[in-house]
Amino acid sequence: MRRSAVQIALTVVAVLSCGNPLFAKRKDDLVVMANGDRFTGEIRKLERGILYFKSSYMLVPVQLDWAQVDQLDSQDQFFITLKNGKRYTGVIEKTGGKEAMGTALRLEAQGKAMQIEQLDVIGIQQSEETFWSQLNGSIDYGLSYTSGNSALSSSLAAAVEYQRSKDLVRLTTSSQFDANSKGPNTNRYTFDGQYFRQLSERWFYGGLLDLLKSDQQKLDLRTTFGGVFGRTIVRTERTTFVLFAGGVFSREHYFPQAQTTAIRENGEALIGANFYTFRFKVLDIRSSALLYPSLSNPGRVRLSSDSNLHIELVKDFYWDVHLYENFDSRPPINAPRNDLGVTTGIGWKF
Repeated sequence: MRRSAVQIALTVVAVLSCGNPLFAKRKDDLVVMANGDRFTGEIRKLERGILYFKSSYMLVPVQLDWAQVDQLDSQDQFFITLKNGKRYTGVIEKTGGKEAMGTALRLEAQGKAMQIEQLDVIGIQQSEETFWSQLNGSIDYGLSYTSGNSALSSSLAAAVEYQRSKDLVRLTTSSQFDANSKGPNTNRYTFDGQYFRQLSERWFYGGLLDLLKSDQQKLDLRTTFGGVFGRTIVRTERTTFVLFAGGVFSREHYFPQAQTTAIRENGEALIGANFYTFRFKVLDIRSSALLYPSLSNPGRVRLSSDSNLHIELVKDFYWDVHLYENFDSRPPINAPRNDLGVTTGIGWKF
């Protein structure tokens, strides 16, 4: 079940990647800074107010303050994201001169030219590169050992995100193993997939698929899938906050117990929120909370929350603190209502 779900989610990402033909990226983009510094090479991306640019003589891309870019010129197509939620695929250009700073960004998309405020642009992504090069993600691992009770704890997590002009796919997975010489071993595995498609500047729809195995809650596998409709509440170059609601179906397979039914099916409503923010150039926080009021079993409520704090150590490497919780107000078998934990480790983003 878990393997087939992962294959379905990856198929969705692959299908989305086939919407436009992909061509080689040019290397003659021009960027001129407010102090007169000039760079010729390749615009990689714009995110969090930072423009990533690489010339042929650079070993790694440089990070440029987007607000200090005085002139920009490229003949390539880019995915452009604005603060108001609009997304375009087109060619961008910015003329130089102090009097033009912040107002002279020209975007040509679908045969039409428009003038937009420079600081209204919060995202630039290459559209000519291969599908795999447009993936953003992270991998982190943590390990701890206590000699007093021979307790060993290991955690591994990965996330990948793919975004196009109107589509966003995010996949995350994690595994945790806890071994204790004075108690039973406990394992926990998760897979979460979310797909959102933009309807307008603020509104979107989509679907989700969640898999959970938790020895703590005597849950062999819970599969949850359904559809949602939502709205973007806040969107800036550094912060995103969205709310959504919908309906889901869940199938739960618990460890066998006497006089209980191991397999349960449940229809549920869903209220969810995703929050992301980036601060101080080295700190980012990503949090998700999902509330499931049961429709099949009125009075039963589930809560799933997941939060990550990343503190940058050196380029592309960070210290990760992960807090998770799964709460069930009325488990259908004799099992703990709460599965709460914290993991830490070293991560790498790509």
